[in-house]
Amino acid sequence: MSSHAAIATTEYNTKTELTSETMFAVSQQTGLDYVLRYNPDRMLAPAYRAMHKTPKAATYGGWESRQIQGHMLGHYLSALSGFYHQTGNGQAKKDLDYTVQCIKEIQRADGYFGGIPSDPFDEVFRSHGNFQVERFSLANYWVPWYSVHKIYAGLIDAYEFGGNKDALEIVSRMADWAIQGTSQMTDDEMQKMLGCEHGGMLKVFADLYGITGQEKYRAEAERWVHKEIANPLIKRVDKLQGYHANTQMPKIIGLARLYEITGNEDYRTAAEFFFDTVVNRRSYVIGGNSRGEHFGKEYDETLARDSAETCNTYNMLELAEHIFAWNKNSEVADYYEKALYNHILASQDPDSGAKTYFVSTLPGFYKVYSTHDNAMWCCTGTGLENPERYNRFIAKEYDGTLYVNLFIPSTVSTKDGWKLRINTNFPYEQKADIQVIEKGNKPLNLKVRVPGWTGASGYKDYGALAGETKVSVELPMELSIRRARDRSGNFSILYGPIVLAADLGTRNMPQDIVDDQLVYMNMPALSVSKITADLNNPSEWIKETDAATLTFQTNADASENSKNSYTLRPFYATHHVRYATYFPSIDAVQNARDAKFESITVDFVEPGRQQSEMDHRFKTENTELGYIASVDRNFRKANQDGAFVSYRVKFDATKKNTIVLTVYGGDSGAVSVDFAGTDLGTYTLSGDKGDSLYDIEIPVPEKQIKAKAGKNKSIRDFVTVTASKDIRLLEFRITN
Repeated sequence: MSSHAAIATTEYNTKTELTSETMFAVSQQTGLDYVLRYNPDRMLAPAYRAMHKTPKAATYGGWESRQIQGHMLGHYLSALSGFYHQTGNGQAKKDLDYTVQCIKEIQRADGYFGGIPSDPFDEVFRSHGNFQVERFSLANYWVPWYSVHKIYAGLIDAYEFGGNKDALEIVSRMADWAIQGTSQMTDDEMQKMLGCEHGGMLKVFADLYGITGQEKYRAEAERWVHKEIANPLIKRVDKLQGYHANTQMPKIIGLARLYEITGNEDYRTAAEFFFDTVVNRRSYVIGGNSRGEHFGKEYDETLARDSAETCNTYNMLELAEHIFAWNKNSEVADYYEKALYNHILASQDPDSGAKTYFVSTLPGFYKVYSTHDNAMWCCTGTGLENPERYNRFIAKEYDGTLYVNLFIPSTVSTKDGWKLRINTNFPYEQKADIQVIEKGNKPLNLKVRVPGWTGASGYKDYGALAGETKVSVELPMELSIRRARDRSGNFSILYGPIVLAADLGTRNMPQDIVDDQLVYMNMPALSVSKITADLNNPSEWIKETDAATLTFQTNADASENSKNSYTLRPFYATHHVRYATYFPSIDAVQNARDAKFESITVDFVEPGRQQSEMDHRFKTENTELGYIASVDRNFRKANQDGAFVSYRVKFDATKKNTIVLTVYGGDSGAVSVDFAGTDLGTYTLSGDKGDSLYDIEIPVPEKQIKAKAGKNKSIRDFVTVTASKDIRLLEFRITN
């Protein structure tokens, strides 16, 4: 085990204050008002009963009146702490301190505290492995560790962000109770227990080690690594399909924090691979992920009412903060911006402050929000915290350099006394000014993100700051099309990083602030016309009608039968109406190509897509992965001349077989093809086929197939493609 010193990533070197009356500041105030409407005595009521005390008030409804009760108390503590830290609100601090004092008074002598009795934990600790466990049930209780984890996390936030010293004493005693209990369990029994959703308990112990330096917390953190999930990720293998998405994310955040306190590179590998996989292979246009709370297959982008669980994005943003701290990668910040604007900001009703659980991607559906007192979903809990987190990633200092990541109007202060103001009306204007207003005591460099959606990427280095430093950043925004990665023909429309939604009105709209979001999961959606316009040139059929609100209009002749024109506006500004963030399209050229191959394809590989390649036992050297938006294809590209990739594919021995290599039409060079050790020739590419798919058809000797097949009707064998540098292989298929 490394003696790597703890990295205190939870201790922020910057403090950021949102500029009043601006978009995020208004949303944050709405979120604060929503939290302050809660009665701390009602939040505490389940815990009083669990501690065999008389509650001071009635329990809230919904999930707080079920076996998961107490989870909202933890979110409440975190939200109050965050709002106090970010805004200095006195009522938030008062409610926080009162709540912590009540917890201190009723915490059990052995350290246990929770919104549920300790019964399920007691049974597990003492059973010698003979306990009941399912994905969402432990000792016949609904996710008990998940429920109490929220309180652990809330108390840590109360200490770190709320300035409450009692909170650390309370949570340390809770942690010691857990360590005493799990000390009675073998490692195999621990792994069995971890099969049930248990929230971020790993991160709790890692955080406590970072705060206290006590070795017992680091040792306990290591015991909470769920090997079923962690081990494939450490090997960079994606086995996420079918797993409950939000169960895994807190585990990965815990691994990230464990890397920071131990230096174990395996944990970093797992966290970074998970992040890359979820962001680039398992996310919707708004940055959210999952359908029915679960991961589908790689590149699944099925549109549904119960897609994009909001909790997931809350956790992915937290994971992004850790990963950015390691690599300062602008692509991580690009994702953060996309998810913050298009999912998190969009998930709160601007009028009531109500929160979404799922965010529907099904065209013609609507957002469903929580009631204040009776919904109490998991996403209601994280929804309490989301607005106080708006400030966290705007600007961050690392090792004497301030990174400006987001263009949100605010004032950034460093511990060393530097103060900078970000002046902008982004995304309603295409620039931002960053100005020093107070000079610090030590040198500070400035780097400002160049967003990927501008056509460039990275961070521009402005060097050392001076007292009079002022920089202006241009943020040119254009309309663009983002095609669904499942090749369904569905697509979304963006302006810069902002997802535009079609306002479809309120026809047959039910009440959309409800106690139970499931009642609407089978309600009908409105149909949306297919788009027949050129997706490579959206500015030809989408026109801006109001720059002040980023409102756009599609031409009527852009849709099928020229019957619909859509009003588009930012998704974050789309509430209490039916909407579409995805549109179906008709592509005559692609449809004709698909029809051609439909009946003659024997086997098909999608280069650059992990599952497809693994299913075909691929081998490769000196290649890399990527994606070309204009042709909507992933690729595997040769990094140098002679790079190769091999696939084990199926051949039909009863017919003639042809290998079809699909490359990018603009690439030039050569590709050579080998079938089972037989050279099938070299093919020269001139690069004059433009922005298109270019199919190379290579006959396979019929005698060779039949000789290998014998009496069998089909065989499987390897085909190897060797390519010149920068050739991109987009598709690989066998036809007859």
